[in-house]
Amino acid sequence: MAGLWLCWGSSFPAMRVMVETLPPLLAAGLTLAAVRRPALDRRTVLASARTGCCLLGAQGAVAVAQRNVPASTAAILVAAVPLWITLLRAVTGDRPTRAAILRTLTGFAGVVVVLVGSHSGGGWTPWALLVIAASVLWAAGTVQAARTRPATALQLATGGALLLALGLLVGERVDPASVSTASWLAAAHLVLVDSLAGFLLYNRLLATQPVSLVSTYAYAVPVVAYLIGVLVLGEPFHPLVLAGAAVVVAGVAAEVRA
Repeated sequence: MAGLWLCWGSSFPAMRVMVETLPPLLAAGLTLAAVRRPALDRRTVLASARTGCCLLGAQGAVAVAQRNVPASTAAILVAAVPLWITLLRAVTGDRPTRAAILRTLTGFAGVVVVLVGSHSGGGWTPWALLVIAASVLWAAGTVQAARTRPATALQLATGGALLLALGLLVGERVDPASVSTASWLAAAHLVLVDSLAGFLLYNRLLATQPVSLVSTYAYAVPVVAYLIGVLVLGEPFHPLVLAGAAVVVAGVAAEVRA
């Protein structure tokens, strides 16, 4: 789990740097479509495509929002994924226990404290709401992936193709002369660490561990992203985040021991 936390925790700051000089949809699509696709049967293709639409549609939404939302805030909002997973499982008949609900709410409460501690003025914006919508898509993709065990590479290819098509449709274009070295390096990081290593770890964990345990990445990722944002990108640090981080860790520990 720690490897997944580091892969995806570093992805939010990397995405923030990437979209500073690269168009968000095209950039996100290219980093995902770069993965090599294996030969697969029709059933696996369809399952992977459905999951890819959810997981990587969420990735594109976050990429667009991060031109206006700090990396740490985006990561914190995505941490609502376990709560949405609990709700989706209840709707589809896979009802979680009261203890599981309590653990999820405990982790989410810590996320809220982190959000309050890190947020400085401006209030809720449409961009923040877009990140929340992305977390719902991510939850749906997580539930789908746990049931169908799709092919990782095809998930990335499907989402990448959709993001590229949407980027071209809305008029995004890449001017290499205007792209900074930092943005190119951030894009490479997202391909190698987030898209490849992260999704391979994610699907392996889904195949071997309970979905409620795997979803705890959303509790730890905001803490990792926040620390990287503060230490590397110079985003503001607020002491209240320490209290929220403690609650987040408590939620993760409770789920791991369950």
